[in-house]
Amino acid sequence: MSQVINPQSLYFDKSPKTYNKNMHIQYEVFTKLLSLIDTECFETITDIGCGTGIITKKLHDHFNSKKTTGLDQSLSMIDHAKSSFQSDSLKFYQKSAHEFSNHDQADLIFSNATLQWIPDLNLFFKTLKQSITQPTTIAFSIFLPGTYKELAKGLRHIIDKSITIPAEKFESLETIKTTCKHYFKTASFKNHTITHSYKNIFELLNIIKQTGSKELYPPMQFTQTKLTELETWFLSTYNTIPASYEVSLGIIKLK
Repeated sequence: MSQVINPQSLYFDKSPKTYNKNMHIQYEVFTKLLSLIDTECFETITDIGCGTGIITKKLHDHFNSKKTTGLDQSLSMIDHAKSSFQSDSLKFYQKSAHEFSNHDQADLIFSNATLQWIPDLNLFFKTLKQSITQPTTIAFSIFLPGTYKELAKGLRHIIDKSITIPAEKFESLETIKTTCKHYFKTASFKNHTITHSYKNIFELLNIIKQTGSKELYPPMQFTQTKLTELETWFLSTYNTIPASYEVSLGIIKLK
């Protein structure tokens, strides 16, 4: 299968050393997703979009898996995961989600905070459907377009009315459900909105940057004056610096 190049991997390539310190939202989403399956037993696990490997290692230890595999398109992320966590029963490979094959199937196929970056969800779910030939649980979290809605509103109000943020281009919940259920009739979804407040606008923007998120469109450089104006707008509008994260958790059980 030819590799589908995802430009987002170029951003994640820059952040393996900063990702773990700034992934508080990704970890919170992980714990919510894990709670939906944590009473089950899985001897083999494949983690799609494993990043630095820290979540993969937690999955591996939680289920005491005999074999866990982490896949990620970013070579720098995979190198970091290998150097930090690889063992005889926990392996990491550079591979895009679209390259999933029957060699990657496992009792649990897991993907946390990754699928929103995949350029073709239809192809991804189709590839899973064609590759899985054994009883399997698929568990995934995916961010929705309402993520960072406060930031999008503030940027357009203060900086540039034409600005769009990457989250606004994520697939809608209805599209995700329709696409997924076309291939997996048993798919079920639970939705959450997580809201965090930050100390200042710099902290929010820095966390977004350090976890590998894309740049704004049109791209721009923030001046100190514009950052101050943006923070003032946030405080006058919300009395804090909030960020909402809208996420859907999907569970598919194949017998």
